[in-house]
Amino acid sequence: MAVNNVVHVNECGLPLNAIAWLVKHHQSKIHERTQMIRDLQLEEGCFVIDAGCGPGLWTPLLAQAIGVTGTILGIDISTEALVTAQRRNHNTWYRQQVQYKRATLEQLPVEQGTADVIFSANVSQYLPDPVATFAAMGPYLKQDGRIVIKDIDFGTMKFHSIDPLLQKRVFQARALWEAERVDHDYAYEDSWVGSKLAHYLQAAGYKDIQENAYRIVRHHVLPADFRFYLQGIAEWFVCEGAPYLSLDDVTNWLQCFTDEENSVLDQPDFASEETEYVVAGRWDGAAPRFYVDMHIEIPHREPLLVAND
Repeated sequence: MAVNNVVHVNECGLPLNAIAWLVKHHQSKIHERTQMIRDLQLEEGCFVIDAGCGPGLWTPLLAQAIGVTGTILGIDISTEALVTAQRRNHNTWYRQQVQYKRATLEQLPVEQGTADVIFSANVSQYLPDPVATFAAMGPYLKQDGRIVIKDIDFGTMKFHSIDPLLQKRVFQARALWEAERVDHDYAYEDSWVGSKLAHYLQAAGYKDIQENAYRIVRHHVLPADFRFYLQGIAEWFVCEGAPYLSLDDVTNWLQCFTDEENSVLDQPDFASEETEYVVAGRWDGAAPRFYVDMHIEIPHREPLLVAND
């Protein structure tokens, strides 16, 4: 999803929210992401809103699941992402079933009570108040319609062949920085959100909460796309000045991933692991809700993109 006025640029100059990075990240996990959609058992012919669709990376998977009689509406606040999504959609077998529109998550451009499923991937990490946002989305669902939230949790990330104490310092430093980065004019971010999603959906008033955890493991030799993803993530951990890390830690951390001659990614015993969460809940439109009906103006200036893994 695009988040307004934010760009993460690391010391190597890679903007982690660049569309090319998003595409490679998505492709590097396409096996797991295909399984995530398959496990949802979406009904053929249903209407799905892809909330925070970015460049439309999940559209093919959703279209395959709902078949030729289903429809998809992708929404995002970034015109650039939506144009890219439309281009990717061109000449596909499902192109007539998909629309893309610019909108916020809290004000979807459809009548309330019309969506069978609201799907949102790698967006919740950027929501300052996810409970309020999830609750505001509920009325757009049909009675017993489903919301499905997918996101990361870097508390589950681990790199073999890297000094565990260095990893611990890097991860703790990032967590400390995320807790205060808003005070330094950066947008809110919670890269440990995945394991919190079930609680957030329950607090937002959804029922029948179901959580699925997908462990993603890769070993040497790494596919090119996954190598690119890991290098980008490693650089992102120490971006924005890494105020809670020493210069030596930053240097040693980056060398682990980017040293052309001694990168740990090329070691025979290298392995990486992380867990992504997919959490679903049903909307009971008859029950009283305490959601916030937020009115959010979309600025006329083009917002910058943030990574939507």
